[in-house]
Order: sequence, then C-alpha cells, then structure tokens
Amino acid sequence: MSVDQAKPEFSRSVAVSKIGSNGLSMTVRAEPQEREALARRLDLLSLDRLEAILEFREKADGVVLEGDLVADLAQPCVVSLQPVPVQIKEHFIQYFSENAPSDDELMQRALEEGLDFFAEAEEDEIPDPIVNGRIDAGEAVVQQLAVMLDPYPRLPEAELPARRRGVTLNAAEEPLDKGNPFAELARKFQK
Repeated sequence: MSVDQAKPEFSRSVAVSKIGSNGLSMTVRAEPQEREALARRLDLLSLDRLEAILEFREKADGVVLEGDLVADLAQPCVVSLQPVPVQIKEHFIQYFSENAPSDDELMQRALEEGLDFFAEAEEDEIPDPIVNGRIDAGEAVVQQLAVMLDPYPRLPEAELPARRRGVTLNAAEEPLDKGNPFAELARKFQK
C-alpha cells in the first residue's frame, strides 16, 4: 500500500446510496488507538475525545454533511511547549460531489487565478469528492478538526523572555551595544 493510499486513522465510510431522500443520521466516535494516531498526525500532545453527530442530505449535485463536532485535546504551547488544554465544540457544513475537482484541477486553477480563489469561493463551490460512491465521514470530521485547531496555542501565563543578549526589541529606544560589530555601522546610518 502506497503512502497516498494509506487508510485514514479514523475512517467511517458511508455509501451515498444509503442516504436517500430522508437523509441519514449517525454519530461517530474515535476509539483510543484512533485518537492516539490522530494526535500524532495533528501534532497534538493528546486527543482524549473526538466525536460528532452527523446529518447527511442529498443535494442536486451531491451531498451536504452537517455536523456538530466535540473534541477534548491538548496542544503544545508555542512558548513553553507545555500542554494547552482545549475543548472544541463546533458546528460545520461540508459539501461532497461526484464532480468535485481533482487536486491537479485545483492546482491549475490556483495557478491561473491565484490562491485567493480558495478564500473567495462560495462554500459549496469547491466540494470534496465522493469516491466510489462513498464518503468517509470520519476523515471529514478529522479535516474539520484540523481547521478548527489554534495554529499558535499559548498558555495565558506563558511569556517570551523580554530580552536576549545582543537582541533588542526596539532599536530606536535602546542604546546600541558597543560590543556589537554592527553598532558602529548603525550609528553612521542614524546620523
């Protein structure tokens, strides 16, 4: 099995044919070994809970997935690397289609229109693919969790050191260090 074909850590496959006109409801919960593997994938210190209540509905050109995700986890603080406890409770909507653009098509579009088209696209303009008539609900939940994570988690009491030797935070207010080889050059340009 190649890396591209690796099975997701938290896979819950749903056949689109089972959704029907009344929709389909389900709850998914990650098991301990799945949470451990996801914590490694998402660079978390721990993932103690991951579950979601999901509602699938047919749409003219695909499927709408609405979900309520709950996760209890710990991320490393960007300053101290100590655990930052986080609880996430979020509602999300995701669209799927048999006609979803491939990665190559998305790359071509980004080259032609610039990366801003992702931010400017309507919510359902770039759906995720339905693969072989199936949607992986578990992977959809993981993708939503990944987007919801704080990219710079920080403990409230965590502070950067105010000064380091040879580094000033505001050179205009701080006198230049005479031991600094660039101090003389900087003085010449300040005149």
